[in-house]
Amino acid sequence: MKYVFLLASLIVLIQCKSTKSVIATEPTEKELAVAQKTWPSTTLDELKEGQAIYKNQCTECHKNFTITKFSEKKWKHEIDDMSPKAKLTDVQKEKLSKYILSYREANAPVAK
Repeated sequence: MKYVFLLASLIVLIQCKSTKSVIATEPTEKELAVAQKTWPSTTLDELKEGQAIYKNQCTECHKNFTITKFSEKKWKHEIDDMSPKAKLTDVQKEKLSKYILSYREANAPVAK
């Protein structure tokens, strides 16, 4: 019985490890250029702060979703829905939105 429990625990740990994706990379000039099309005064520091919010607050409770997997509409809905639950200020919400949406657009797979 002890071995069954250990085996089951090992399987759960392996499964958790294999489904965790890599946190989106730190924003670069590429994401900044995309962000500035919608928000002209956006700075690279704002995008970095948005990434920190995603990394430290969003993925604290949720798995780290691949940002490019979801549409802009889906991300806007999720950010609007989850910001109050995460107790984000309006400024934090805006920085998170800028980061997620610019990262998504700048790194989306090219359609064939």
